Amino acid sequence: MPVKEVVYSSAHESLKQPQVITTSLGNMILEIQGELILPVEKPEVGFIDDESKYSKLLSAEQWAVKFGRLELSGKKATLFIGTSQRLLGDVKTLDPPLALLKFPSEPETDEPVEVVDVIKHKIIFTGRPLPIM
Repeated sequence: MPVKEVVYSSAHESLKQPQVITTSLGNMILEIQGELILPVEKPEVGFIDDESKYSKLLSAEQWAVKFGRLELSGKKATLFIGTSQRLLGDVKTLDPPLALLKFPSEPETDEPVEVVDVIKHKIIFTGRPLPIM
């Protein structure tokens, strides 16, 4: 079994990455119970015309998709997906916390595995999506 060194030195740099969404509680995990109906294109009505809130592939190499708007208010969260779905959720503390790891692109190299961040909170959406009227 191969062995890799794990390095934590760059974890504090993760908050400076533009593709990472952070909150006052740091990076978080979204836990969604079910299937989301993602919009195929930017809605014509329903939201302020802000490109950062709609479906958009970040780059050809990444599979992350901007698909909606997340609003946090204390320990409550609301996720709007396009103009059709709304999910209500809660912010929970992870015990134990999870590490976000970055593995080298070439597995056979001597590059270490980096701990990018320690995730201490998650947003959990346990209810069914609500329609937006």
